[in-house]
Amino acid sequence: MNAAIYVRVSTDQQAEKGYSITTQLEACRKYALKLGATRIEEFIDDGYSGEFIDRPALTKLREKLKNKLFDLVIAYAPDRLTRKTIHLLILSEEIAKAGATRKFASVNFDATSEGELMYKFQGIVAEYEKEKIKERTMRGKRGKAAKGLVISNAKPFGYSFDSARSTYIINQSEAEIIRMIFDFLVKRKMGTARICKELNARGIPSPRNKHGWISSSIHRILTNTLYKGTIYSMKYRYEKIGLSKKKRTLRPEAEWIPITVPAIIDEFTWQAAQKQLQENRDFAKRNIKHEYLLNGLVTCAKCGRPMLISHSGCKKLISYYACSGKKNPSCLPPGQSPCPARQIPTETLDEYVFNYLWENFHSFSLVKECIQFLPQTEEGKKNKIALEQIIKTEKELVRQQATLLRWFRQRIVTESEAEIQLRDIQKKLADINQIKKTYETQLNATAFSQSSLDIFPTDQFHIYKDSFTLQEKRAALRSILDEVIVERTDDTRGRGSRLEINVQLKLSLTVL
Repeated sequence: MNAAIYVRVSTDQQAEKGYSITTQLEACRKYALKLGATRIEEFIDDGYSGEFIDRPALTKLREKLKNKLFDLVIAYAPDRLTRKTIHLLILSEEIAKAGATRKFASVNFDATSEGELMYKFQGIVAEYEKEKIKERTMRGKRGKAAKGLVISNAKPFGYSFDSARSTYIINQSEAEIIRMIFDFLVKRKMGTARICKELNARGIPSPRNKHGWISSSIHRILTNTLYKGTIYSMKYRYEKIGLSKKKRTLRPEAEWIPITVPAIIDEFTWQAAQKQLQENRDFAKRNIKHEYLLNGLVTCAKCGRPMLISHSGCKKLISYYACSGKKNPSCLPPGQSPCPARQIPTETLDEYVFNYLWENFHSFSLVKECIQFLPQTEEGKKNKIALEQIIKTEKELVRQQATLLRWFRQRIVTESEAEIQLRDIQKKLADINQIKKTYETQLNATAFSQSSLDIFPTDQFHIYKDSFTLQEKRAALRSILDEVIVERTDDTRGRGSRLEINVQLKLSLTVL
């Protein structure tokens, strides 16, 4: 007689309660021999929940049952097979179809109607016990969170876990990187992609330390309330939908339990970061097909609404900044009339704002006045350190590139492997070269002396001004400009009309 023995344990705690693999096997083997088994095959699921029927050893057993290889199927108890009644019925049906008999080493169910009823009842009890365990676990977690204790260590970047006090403590070396990331966003108005390139260029290891920083990791850091000193327990509800899969749903905010931890950045910086992220998103939405210098920064002076890009013309496309209160009147509150503001050509406003800021921030008279009192700023020191880190990373990548080429010549790596890795290195070097030029420009700008300004040719200065690309101009403006409030004031119409505009610029606090 051929017998199949199935045993399962999901946790160490179950093993401590007498459900260990060894205990189950010993009991099942004795029972199989008692029933007259001459050949025994064992199926063991160690560390698998009974909540799901899809388990490696159980699946293997079910496949062999289809081929009618066993006369007996023995488990220690019904809840070792499964903790769900419906699964118990499915397995019982499969065992019966295979011509085998189902037996349990710890309990005996007679092949009668009463015995089958008790068997099904045992499944209901097992399911009930599972729910009780879940409820007790959740109650314990809520109680711990209510005391201000961190439930479990999520290993967040920037912190270490103090298990004795069940809280996080700041990891100073990682916290510096967190502060740097917020600084890049809030003060230098970098996007998440640019922040990734900056950190990778400096050779700063990512939290996972595999393939460098990625935008999603940066975004999670910038939106995590942990870094301003608050984490929320019971924020999500987790439901197992498979052996290794969970479904996460957001609980109502009233159920969240706030836990205070040491803050790495202050509340003001965190709020400024959220505002800047939203501005970046808004700008990206409006900049899908065409690129404009001030897109996302222009506000209507009459109604205070954003001005969007509008186009006209067939053969020659002409673009305008148009008030959204006039462009999309359906979005206005009931009874409110469309905004009467006139649209303004993008080329006119872009050129005016750029020239105005250029003259005021780069004219020689102003630079000469300021540079006499310009000390070695903290920002300048940071830029110098950053440039040194970037150059160090660049040298390391060049070394890796040379090593890879040598390995290819020695046939240590294949052509396809070398090509993939070289392409990755070349992309990183290109990013580094671009970022390095930015820092070199910033450092050179602060290195001008009074004497060098006196002899610097004015005509050369204007050549440099016209050599900037649209992307460079846009990045420069967004580093100092928060908003452009504009209104067209002339009353002329038609072709050849004289355009008059009233412009108010709001500069970033970091510049003022």
